[in-house]
Amino acid sequence: MTIILAAGKGTRMKSNLPKVLHKLGGKPLIEYPLHLAKSVNSERILVVIGSQSEMVRKAIEHRHGNAEFVLQEPQRGTGHALMQCLKHLAEHRGPVLVMSGDVPGLSGETLEGLLRSHVKEAASLTVLTAVLEDPTGYGRIVRDGSGHPLSVVEQKDLQADQEPIKEINAGVYVFDSAFLIDELPSLSDENVQGEFYLTDLVEAAGRTSRKILTVQLAEPTEARGINTLSELAEVEKEMRDSILRKLMENGVRIVDPSSTFVDDSVTIGSDAVIHPCTFIYGNTRIGSGTVVFPGAVITDSVVGKNAEIRPYSVIIEAEIADGAAIGPFAHLRAGSVIGQKARVGNFVEVKKSVLGEGTKVSHLTYVGDATLGREVNIGAGCVTCNYDGFAKHRTTIQDGVFVGSGTMMVAPVTLGTNCMVAAGSTITHDIPEDSLAIARARQEIKKGWTVKWRKKMTQKSDGEGT
Repeated sequence: MTIILAAGKGTRMKSNLPKVLHKLGGKPLIEYPLHLAKSVNSERILVVIGSQSEMVRKAIEHRHGNAEFVLQEPQRGTGHALMQCLKHLAEHRGPVLVMSGDVPGLSGETLEGLLRSHVKEAASLTVLTAVLEDPTGYGRIVRDGSGHPLSVVEQKDLQADQEPIKEINAGVYVFDSAFLIDELPSLSDENVQGEFYLTDLVEAAGRTSRKILTVQLAEPTEARGINTLSELAEVEKEMRDSILRKLMENGVRIVDPSSTFVDDSVTIGSDAVIHPCTFIYGNTRIGSGTVVFPGAVITDSVVGKNAEIRPYSVIIEAEIADGAAIGPFAHLRAGSVIGQKARVGNFVEVKKSVLGEGTKVSHLTYVGDATLGREVNIGAGCVTCNYDGFAKHRTTIQDGVFVGSGTMMVAPVTLGTNCMVAAGSTITHDIPEDSLAIARARQEIKKGWTVKWRKKMTQKSDGEGT
């Protein structure tokens, strides 16, 4: 069983958003302990929620339907949080892993080693510790003369002779369930904070001669918690540097790592080039040889090999095939599928549409709820008019169609294979294949009209001035 403590408000974040829902590397902080709990094959995962509990519950349920929730109300400390789990603990026999929802740096290897040591030593309580040069803010591990752990003392409760201690409590524990059931009800809130400290169980174990084990982290930064937005930014930078370093080691050229943002869930093929000021989020996959130019924002999308994402393009939940070119200043919305060697150019928006191989939509155009075949050419300033005020309708443009500039295609409508549409047309009916469609008023010329108009306007202006 794993218990994740996520009830705190996170007052030092100075934010209305619960601390565990602030994002790191594209994922809420709570995602990291949830993933770890699954990686160590926890039979049950309990999440203790409190502050803005429904918001936290919904965020977790969306991706982790098997998580169970325990409400802590009011929030009176970490020990009080575990007290709310007593009913569930009574149903469990064996190790109970407890960790916080705001410590994203822990590795699966660390937790597996902690659990192995706990079981091997048949301990009642195992505490993960770390040695820090500056332990300020953390609870300290107090030991006796022989090195046996006696207690964990929180920062605000430290005595003068305890402040120099550099070994800190990392906030991760493994308990024997029977020990928790016995000792949780006896915790006291007689401390500076007036809270029930989970760490007091170390002293309780010593009083009852139960076995206490400590495991020290080889890499102390794993224990780093997030308490402020400043700390979140620092950890974000460290994580981003690590992500980019791994990409470069695998043959991806990152032109300027200091201005490039890539989530750890992104995959990029070798010989891809990522230019400065780009943002690549979520479950995005980018193929080898593709170039992403400055200002691009790509989220949860698939980009093939040898494609170009030109400057300041925004791509969300789209698929782009090999050799395609997008932008500059293009917007691909959810459900857009761009075929091989297709082109989506300047100030073009595509939504829930398919563009076939070699198709070009180059300038100032909206393509929504449409299917375009191969080698289609759409002129500047065209619109698929997909919404009638009540429902969306599809436009079908078959292979080889040429649509002149400034054309409105009022869906539902089909443009047949190899047809042409004259510029400035408003198409409201299907066009047969190999046909020319002209849907505009006949041009009329009135010679000398502008001379008369200017004379009239001049006289009117003079009259108003007198």
